[in-house]
Order: sequence, then structure tokens, then C-alpha cells
Amino acid sequence: MTNGLTHAPTAPLSGPDVSAWSAVLSAMPIPAALVTCSGDVIATNRWLDFVPGERLLHATSCAGEVDAPLRFGVNDSRWRVRPVDDNGQVLLATGEREDAGDHLLRKFFSSGDSLFVVYDQAGLVIESNSAWETLLGYTSDEVFGLDSWSLLPDDDLKTRAAVEHDLRTHGRAETNFKMRTANGTYRLIRWALHFDMSVGRCFGIGRDVTEEGKITAELERRAFHDELTGLGNRAQLIERLDGILASGGSPSLLFCDLDRFKIVNDSLGHQAGDTLLTKLAERLASVDLGDDALLARFGGDEFVVLLEHGGDARAQQAAGRLLDNLVDPFTVATRLIHISMSIGISSADLSPHRTAQGLLGDADTAAYEAKKQGRKRWIVFDEQLRSAAERRLDVETGLRRALTEGLIQPHFQPIVSLPDGRITGAEALVRWQAADRLIGPGEFLDVAEDAGLMPALGRSVITGAIRAAALLVARDATFQMSINVSDPELKVPGFCELLDQEVRAAGLDPSSFLIEITESAVLATDSALPVLRNLRAAGFRLGLDDFGTGFSSLAHLRELPIDVVKVDRSFVADLVGDPVTHAVTASLVRLCHALGLDVIMEGIETAQQAAASEEIGGSVAQGHLFHRAMPFADLESLLDAERSACAENGALTGH
Repeated sequence: MTNGLTHAPTAPLSGPDVSAWSAVLSAMPIPAALVTCSGDVIATNRWLDFVPGERLLHATSCAGEVDAPLRFGVNDSRWRVRPVDDNGQVLLATGEREDAGDHLLRKFFSSGDSLFVVYDQAGLVIESNSAWETLLGYTSDEVFGLDSWSLLPDDDLKTRAAVEHDLRTHGRAETNFKMRTANGTYRLIRWALHFDMSVGRCFGIGRDVTEEGKITAELERRAFHDELTGLGNRAQLIERLDGILASGGSPSLLFCDLDRFKIVNDSLGHQAGDTLLTKLAERLASVDLGDDALLARFGGDEFVVLLEHGGDARAQQAAGRLLDNLVDPFTVATRLIHISMSIGISSADLSPHRTAQGLLGDADTAAYEAKKQGRKRWIVFDEQLRSAAERRLDVETGLRRALTEGLIQPHFQPIVSLPDGRITGAEALVRWQAADRLIGPGEFLDVAEDAGLMPALGRSVITGAIRAAALLVARDATFQMSINVSDPELKVPGFCELLDQEVRAAGLDPSSFLIEITESAVLATDSALPVLRNLRAAGFRLGLDDFGTGFSSLAHLRELPIDVVKVDRSFVADLVGDPVTHAVTASLVRLCHALGLDVIMEGIETAQQAAASEEIGGSVAQGHLFHRAMPFADLESLLDAERSACAENGALTGH
């Protein structure tokens, strides 16, 4: 035994089948011959010019069994001899001649970088070259008689049957094997094997591809793993899911969408956001969801858990464990951050979808519904959600057509002064004029956001609002047109410059427009604040919409470049009958006035709310108590009627 390897005995042939061995000899890239025990030639290959009967080797004795190679010296050449018949009287001799051409060929086989090998029918090595010692650390004597499968790790042995099948069926095979070296390490060898059934021998050439394998493994790792978290990525998830579905499995998916993650990114920076994602991934991975579970980062702040077995009940249990695991806060940049997830569940056994994309779409839809219902929960995709998803698709299709056909138009809700109710301006609100009815934003705005249609919707409203303002300001120079601008619109390159050009091309001054933005829109991106400053510098007035529903609102009153604050309807609704809300709202109005900001009270529906608003200092308001949103023609008629009434009152009073 040498280097932990045992020489296996060579299985002798049943007889000196010279015709069969001639094929073996001709395939050998070295001088080789069949000889008698006395060294006389029986047959040779093309690398030798001996004829049958000539003496090739001088041997003193070869009687009895030969269980190890014998060495014979002829003309300064080295020969290795082994028996090929049952009684040891016929020998196979292989060696290196010193003739120039033969020497070069033998040297190439002996000392090349590639591994050369010949196997017998039992899979034992009967020929090898010196590359085995160079690459793997085994001498030719150690390799002779070796079953080289014994050098493979257990995880490579499973491919042996496939390789042997290819050799028997096609006569050739190519594969990579990790092979154990003499010092216990492994090298990756690319083998090209050829099996000649006529002689019962297998010939192989192996190339060391260890370094190539490392590069390939790294490329595969990058292709199937997320760089930031180290988890599987979308490609790995879909490949695994496709495989399970193709094999008839019934997997379940948990689509995990982080709640309000953008706030972390925008307030603390993307580096802090990445740190949070990394820590979150580690914590999610620590949850025991079973050996068949795969946790992958699907993209951005979305993670997906694939459960190969278990069905809907198990998926819900897993969702509960994941949410419970996020109760404790994370520490990022010395701050404690609480984060939650909205989880959508889809199961193949409850879905007609038998594709990865179909199940992922179902789970994503369920996660969206979980967010709508308040976040920090899971929702199972069902037929009701499927119908809702189909309706959303129908809405998106119709909305795209409406944009193309010019069916998205603004309606205008008047803004009035208190207490006389005189119209001082109007807010342009988006409406969809369908064939049979007028559709409000509540039915399509969230679909537009998901489909990326907000800039196109906003463009339609802005165009109509500028056209209307040109007519209204011509009648009353103090008239103010309010336009809502969403976060996606602020991200459109050159938004400020284009708006300024359109307004001035209509003969209007930017100060006639109040650009309304929500606090969440400002927080959604780092680029929003510079755009707002540019709008302010161009002369537009800026209003903070839905004030009181965002985050850190009081601080932003001082920091944002705004002129007007619109107090959210949720405050106005409880202004009457709730002393706490009344006190808080009164304080907010006083704070705004102290900062030099105008205030508009939104959503006034009763005379009591109007009186209470005026009492705490809200001198401008809008709501259904005064007027609903209306087409431009109706707004014109309303203003004409108001002007006539004012003129009549003036005549009666002598003014």
C-alpha cells in the first residue's frame, strides 16, 4: 500500500487473443508489443519496427504469476511488462525507445500536461503517464491496477452510472470529476473517455480545469445568489420552482414585501438601507422553515420563501413565524429600526397556475392586498383576489387606451374663502370619462401607480389645467389654480423646466399656480427636494397636501420650500365633537401662520365644520359643503353666476 492506495490485481485474459490486442497496441501512443516470456515479439504497434519472432527484451525468467510490473533494459530504454494470459507466458511490454521520432511521441505521452489512461474491462488502470504524478501525486506503479473511481468524492460517484451508460451506449463520454490527490486535496479534471468494445478497453485523456472550475463556480454563484445578502436570487428561485413544478410537485410561495422601507432609505441613506437588508436577511434565514425551504431575495425590498412541500396550512404557519421574528427592532447606524412585512401566499394545489411566473404573480397580488389591509400580515391568494387581479388588469388596459384617446380630463373643485364662500381658486382633479360613466381616481389611481402611468396621467391633467387657467386668470388675476404632482412626475427629467415653459407659453405667470405635493412624495426620493426648490425659484407656489398624515410633519414645515399647508380631512372630520382633535388642529393652524404659511382646510362637509375651521383661523377651505369637482364649463358658469351676484349686491348697496 502506497499513499493510502492498494494495487488491485489485474484480471488476466482467457487467452492470448492477438487480434484483439492488436487494436489495443495500435491505440497506444507509446511503443508497445506483445512478447513471449523469453522476450520474442508476437505483435507490435506502429512505434516499433520489430517483426514477429525477433527478440525485443532479454529476460532471465518469467515463470509463474507476475503480480507487479517487471522492468527490462534494452538499449538504454526502460520497459514495463505485465502478463496478459492465464499462465503468464504472454506479456504486454510498453516502453520508450531512444529513436528520435518515437522518443518525441513517447515523451509527449509520458510528460504532457494532460492525464492519459487505459482501463481494462474491470475499470482498472493498465496504462498511465507521468502527468498522474505531476498533477495528482501518484507514480505510475501506484496507478497501475487502480480503480480510479476510488479517487472520487462521494458526491461525484453518483455520476458514474451516467458515464458508464454513455460509454456502453455511445462509446464515448465527457465529464468533470473531482479527483483526490496524494496529499488529500482535490483537483477538477475534465475527462474525455472512449470505449472500444472490440478490445474491451477504455481510453481516456484528462485535463486539469481546477482554476477554470473555480471561475465557473464563482460565475454560477453570482448568477444564482444575491450579492448583498448572500441569499438565493430571482434566477435561482425560478429555476428551483420550475423544476418542482415540472416534476409534478405542489409548492407554496410566500412573497414578503417590506413595509415602508423607502422611508429608511430616504431618511438614513442607501448604505443604511443595505445594512438593514443584510441584517434582515440573516434574521429571516435563522427561522426554521424546513429543509425543503428556499429563501431568496427577489429584488429591492422583496423576499420570497419557496416551500417544496406542505401546502397552504404550512405556508401560513411559516408566514406567522417570519412576522414574529421581526418583532424586535434592528440596530442600524446606532438607531433602532422597526420593520415589518406584508406577505402574500400562493400554493400550487390551490391555483390553476402551473408556472413559476403564475404562482409568483398570485403571491405578489396577495402581498399587495395585505398592504392595503394594513400591512404586517399575510393574505392567502384565492378566487376573490384572482377576480380583483383580473379587474386591475382590465382597468390598466382601459386606462392605457383612455390616455391614448384623450379621455383623461381634469375636473375642478372650487376653493373658497370663509365666511362668505367666494371662489378664490380651484383644484384640478383627474377624471376618466368612460363610455358609460365618469370614473373617479379611487378606481384607477393605484393601478396607474403600479403600472407606471402616473406621469402620463399628470401630463393630461396639467395640460387641461393650464388651458383652463388661461381663461380664468384673464377674468380674475387673483385666481389660483392648484395642480397635484406625484412623486413619479417629480422624477421626470426636466419636469420643472417643461412646466415653466408651458405656463409662460399660455401667457400666464407661474405664481398663478399652486403645485401640491404630499409629504410622502418628498420623502420617496432624494431628488424631489431639488425639483421643488427649482419650482419655487421659477415662481410657482408650493402646497403641502394631506398635512398631518405623513412623517415628521412639523419638522418638514420648517425645512420644505412651501407656501401653503392643506390640513387633511381626517382632522376636519373630528374638528367638531372631539376636543383633542380641535386643540391639535388649532395648534397646527397657529404654527403655520407663525411660519408665514397660508392654510387651506380640506374636506369640509358640514356648516359646523366650516364654522369650527374659521374659528381656529382657517380662512380658506374646500369640500362638498361648498362645491364638488365639476367640468370646466360648469366652473365657468358658477363663476359667472357669482360675478353677477356680486355685481347685483354691489348695485343694491351702492358700491
